[in-house]
Amino acid sequence: MIRVILIGVMLIVIPFLMGNASPVLRVMLDFFATPNHIPLFVAAEQGLFMAEGIETEILIPANPSDPLKLAAARTIDVALTPQINFIIARSAGLPLISIGTLIETPLGGLLSLKEYGIDKLTDLRGLRVGYSLAPLEPVLWQTMLASVGITSDDFQLVNVGFNTVLSLLSHSVDAIGAFRNFEVVQVALLGHEPVFFPQEDYGVPDTSEIILITNPQLIKERPEILRAFIAGLARGITFTKQYPHEAFEIFRNANPEVDDTLNRQAYEITLPFYAERAGNNTAQQWEEMQTYLLTNGLIEDVVPIDQLYTDQFLTDP
Repeated sequence: MIRVILIGVMLIVIPFLMGNASPVLRVMLDFFATPNHIPLFVAAEQGLFMAEGIETEILIPANPSDPLKLAAARTIDVALTPQINFIIARSAGLPLISIGTLIETPLGGLLSLKEYGIDKLTDLRGLRVGYSLAPLEPVLWQTMLASVGITSDDFQLVNVGFNTVLSLLSHSVDAIGAFRNFEVVQVALLGHEPVFFPQEDYGVPDTSEIILITNPQLIKERPEILRAFIAGLARGITFTKQYPHEAFEIFRNANPEVDDTLNRQAYEITLPFYAERAGNNTAQQWEEMQTYLLTNGLIEDVVPIDQLYTDQFLTDP
């Protein structure tokens, strides 16, 4: 059973301890609980972490930028974060390393609406593209549009804050950065026909949407608890893929606020993207993304690949 406790501005989801002395691993999500995180909740609720000899505390950050900083400071043990954000933070000097992956593919891209006359990416020439997070998102959208011959002088970037969907539906902008498993579903449920352009199809290197990071010092001091965590999560991913309906019900019971059509449809889209064995992507993929970020001025220095990630905790196929 999982209990949710409100402490200050942070929600902490804590397993109900039954008096055993298993070590407790503090795991922070990248955002509030969404279908992206279902295998993690499955592993906690189904006792898959306990079967590996550990307990878990699942924490929800007060701010999406917190997990990286708190993992570096060892306030938490494991953080979930986009691979791109991790590489930027690692290049800036934060002591972090990836130990696995939850979602192995990118989920982002540009979203427009059929009613705006958008059928292909080139239709955005001369139009307005909304973004939330600078400098990363402007670089991503410029890359995508450049791949079809649209230069930065051929469209207008508009900072819409976090009102992305509202800005699109009010036609304040003609396209927004969006996730294929959330905003695309959201606008469709509101009666619009979404037109989505996946970022990996338009010049942005392949990337993992959610990876698992820790402070390298924890690997030296307590490798056994990290190995147990990855093993339990891998089993949670396997269960989720084999029993998708049961997995969503487990997640819904732990997070009643997600019991709606949006989250159910988002889950159906997300299901194929959970990483088998919670494994990292290839060294080539890491190198290509790091080179992309360096070329576009988002990092100043590259980090040796063996300092970015390790496969030592992954389970056998």
